[in-house]
Amino acid sequence: MSGVSEISDYSCMEIYKPTVKTWLGVFVATLFYFGAYLFLPKPILPIIVAVPLFLLSIFFISNVRVWGMLLFSVIVVGKESYSYGLLQVSVTSVIVILLFLFYLIYKLTSFKKFPSFPLPVYILVAAYLFQLASLFLSLQQHENLTSNVIREGNKLFIGALIVPVFYDWYNNGKWLIRVLKMLCFMLLIMTVYGIYQYNSGTLSALGDDVTGYNLSGRIYSTIAGGPNPYSGVLELLVPLALASFFIFKEKKWKIMAMIGVLLGIQNVLLTFSRGGFLTVTFTLFIFLILRYRQKIWIPILSLLLFIGAIFANADEFKRQLTVFGDVNSFVMDSSILHRYISYKGYWNEIKNDPVNGVGWGSWEYFHSQSPLYSFWEVRHEDSIEKIPYFGGMNSLILEMQLKGGFLSSISLLLIFIAMVFASVKALKTNTDKTLAFGFICGLAAFAVHQIFDNLIPWPQVGAFFWLIVALLISVAYPKNQSELHE
Repeated sequence: MSGVSEISDYSCMEIYKPTVKTWLGVFVATLFYFGAYLFLPKPILPIIVAVPLFLLSIFFISNVRVWGMLLFSVIVVGKESYSYGLLQVSVTSVIVILLFLFYLIYKLTSFKKFPSFPLPVYILVAAYLFQLASLFLSLQQHENLTSNVIREGNKLFIGALIVPVFYDWYNNGKWLIRVLKMLCFMLLIMTVYGIYQYNSGTLSALGDDVTGYNLSGRIYSTIAGGPNPYSGVLELLVPLALASFFIFKEKKWKIMAMIGVLLGIQNVLLTFSRGGFLTVTFTLFIFLILRYRQKIWIPILSLLLFIGAIFANADEFKRQLTVFGDVNSFVMDSSILHRYISYKGYWNEIKNDPVNGVGWGSWEYFHSQSPLYSFWEVRHEDSIEKIPYFGGMNSLILEMQLKGGFLSSISLLLIFIAMVFASVKALKTNTDKTLAFGFICGLAAFAVHQIFDNLIPWPQVGAFFWLIVALLISVAYPKNQSELHE
């Protein structure tokens, strides 16, 4: 009887028959597209295709959270920057700002309530206010071009615009899991491309040949700025992927997460970044110890297998192994000498004016004017013309104090305090601390690296950093059920 009723139900359905007007509309649209491809300039063609697809996508995908995730995922390929007058605009920075505006407009136009943000978010707001005060002080004390001050002084905080977005929309439950899946997929894309990049033979090894290392070229995948910024991204995402492996329920996502971890470790090695090598290795080992406290043999065996794989390829990874063995080579390495001399010069500049600093937007020049050693003796002076790209120091801590003085140092300290508050709260709140461990390990690895490098100002790296901060705050301060539906 059920079969008969089903047949009768379907027999009552009206069969759709396109009218002449419908066919005429399809025919005209087809002619329009053929004409566009034949006569319009190539730069316009992607727009002709993208706009209808975008409108069609909105019809089928109406959830704003999905669009937010899709928009953020574009940063994987958003490494390009473009010059517009006095501004230098990064694709990733535009994406981050658009995502924040998208969130803000949706909240206001749909009359949705904003959540009660937790203490770390307000600490981050205070951190930016101190940085803003440092920018005003730079304008008062130095004759730097205003656009230079605004661009350089805000580069650390651009990515922070996504913190309220991800805390509100992806706080816990299925949406948090979806963000983790998105990040694992992004990690997989970057690492696969990194391996292709290494084996393609297109990477330059000139700088490494000069230092005495016989390398095939250092990979940077899709991340602007080169191998060191890419190693920073891996420091953030590889521990997250390992934590996600234990969180995911579906087998396919567990496999994807573990592949991302393994390829991520290999990519860190192929960046030949000693900072990335040490921080990723150490934090993954710590994570495994915390995860397998009752089975300590698992992290120990994992570490032994990793060490065996490294020493089996000792010639290829000679640059990283100098940290443990060849002390003379390590100390006399040009990169280490560069840092030592630069730090010494920066410290001398800091002592000249520790309160005000040299000012945001200052122009870097080379004291010795020597083509070979000039990059070892960088100094700063006021800028009166546009600076296309700002040179980042090899230490975020020194840069904040040197350029922004006492106020910027307080700003950086507040960012660190917000991370500590969120970490402590996450470890106290959650019964299963796996995800919190993953976020904390990634941020700890990245933070240690910033002592000897300066990676957050790179837009893609900064976006990933602030995203992990947002996810850690979300785990530490989960929203209640009534707020989750806002």
